[in-house]
Amino acid sequence: MAALCSTFPFLVQSEFEGACQDLADRCTSAQNIGWSAIRLLTKPDGTGLRITKCVDVPSPLEPPALEDLEESQEDEDPEALVRAKLQPSLQIDYDILLSPTYQVPVLYFSLRWHNHGPLGLDEVYQYVVPERYRQELKNVGVMGGISMGYHPDSGAPAFFVHPCNTADAMANIADAQSVTPGSYLLIWLGLVGHCVNLHVPHELFA
Repeated sequence: MAALCSTFPFLVQSEFEGACQDLADRCTSAQNIGWSAIRLLTKPDGTGLRITKCVDVPSPLEPPALEDLEESQEDEDPEALVRAKLQPSLQIDYDILLSPTYQVPVLYFSLRWHNHGPLGLDEVYQYVVPERYRQELKNVGVMGGISMGYHPDSGAPAFFVHPCNTADAMANIADAQSVTPGSYLLIWLGLVGHCVNLHVPHELFA
């Protein structure tokens, strides 16, 4: 039987790293979970986890007029017109790291279209946050439930779900007498992820 969390509703670094490895192993065994990739992030001060997901939604970038494409490309490259009609998928990289301050997992994420740069907070609420959670997230704190800062590893701008209420939320929905680090991470991911279009596949609970 797996050991219980030693400091619930918090996680120590070793328990967090074991939970990340456990989730990565579960994803390797599961089939068709809807995530493009999942990999461990190994760094000098500990291990994290990256989940990559692609979402097909209309591009926010204004495409060239179809008539212009037809005139310029029809005779030169018939395949170019077909490619121009396709909207690029939105790629979202979710990084799960342990906050050294709050001692709970934090979900950082960035999004981009193929061949285009990062997008902003408006696009996050439009394309990533399900409509039923938008107002709720915007009403949490001065900055909202989703904040923008710098990724602690890469230093690049990234969005994150603020962890200040995570420990209280975990204490309210989970039983300290039955939560292992692995189940903690799955419960936390279900709690935080559904607000930003990262749903936990039921296969991972098997």
